[in-house]
Amino acid sequence: MGKGKNNTRFKSFLLTRHGGIIFVTLCILLILTGSVLVGAESLLSRIGYQAKDDFQLASSFPADEIGPQLQESSLVSEDYSSMQFGTGSVLSDPNIQNILLIGSDTRGGEGYGNSDTMLLLSINSKTKQVKMVSFLRDLYVKINGMRDNRINASYAYGGPKLLIDTIESNFKIKIDNYASINFQSFEKAIDIVGGVRINLTKAEARELNSHPDIYFINGRIQRVSTGMNTLNGAGALGYARIRHIDSDFGRTERQRKIVEAVLSSLKHSNPVTLFNFANSIFPLVKTDLTNSQILSLISRTSSVLSGQMQQTAIPVEGDYKPDEIRGMDVLVPDIEKNKEVIWKLLYNR
Repeated sequence: MGKGKNNTRFKSFLLTRHGGIIFVTLCILLILTGSVLVGAESLLSRIGYQAKDDFQLASSFPADEIGPQLQESSLVSEDYSSMQFGTGSVLSDPNIQNILLIGSDTRGGEGYGNSDTMLLLSINSKTKQVKMVSFLRDLYVKINGMRDNRINASYAYGGPKLLIDTIESNFKIKIDNYASINFQSFEKAIDIVGGVRINLTKAEARELNSHPDIYFINGRIQRVSTGMNTLNGAGALGYARIRHIDSDFGRTERQRKIVEAVLSSLKHSNPVTLFNFANSIFPLVKTDLTNSQILSLISRTSSVLSGQMQQTAIPVEGDYKPDEIRGMDVLVPDIEKNKEVIWKLLYNR
């Protein structure tokens, strides 16, 4: 298969419904021109390496996610056993590398913030396939040593280490590495490409204009209107964070639209702008992947992208129940059924 077809397939991959902003950030080198890839090692040296074991429990949590009733009683409590971890041993395969891509939203005075995007990228070196599992942030799960909560609370409590432990314990799949980025810093990159074009619904425009204190960081308020808008970095981030007008599914859809808009801007950008975009993003990334591992992933891209992409979102439609628990809107999954979907997708089990 030619290089052009591989590039088209990869761009289609980025535009999938559950990709999330974080995937553009972490894989930007793969859609740049060959001349930019020559400087890959220099760019990669700007990425922050941090081992999973370096992350400890946070001293503060996002108030709008955890709630004051949980901040003092978030450790093991009377409802600790209400949810159950998945059954069986954690599955792994020497031919499969699972990388958890995390997009976080940290605000002042918080610990790790919310993991708004959690995308498991599974690369099979034997079958040359890439598969994806997206975990919705409102997924209600058992968290080791904590009260049952939304899955993104595990990131707020203990960063990538506890989030990985939570996914492995609930769904019994081995996660080899992680990469994370703070969404707030994504503003700068969007400003570099001149903003993004987004068609806002009446409800979305009203939500942004009515609650600028919630959606706009550092006072960079952008007034918007119904219809097509050119959103700057602050406006795009605010749009991607909207959640009160519909659901987590709607929020994920908005993040997909941001991905599409960013890619559209990048397609019309010159090499200097592309390089500046990557140069501004990479210092904001933390990962336990070494530079040599990242370069290896890049070098294998053309081969692993030659097959058909497969993906799923957890919880799977029909295998969860919407509920309200301790004032939180959550998605309570059938753990075993969702675990089986992931096992079949990644390991054909």
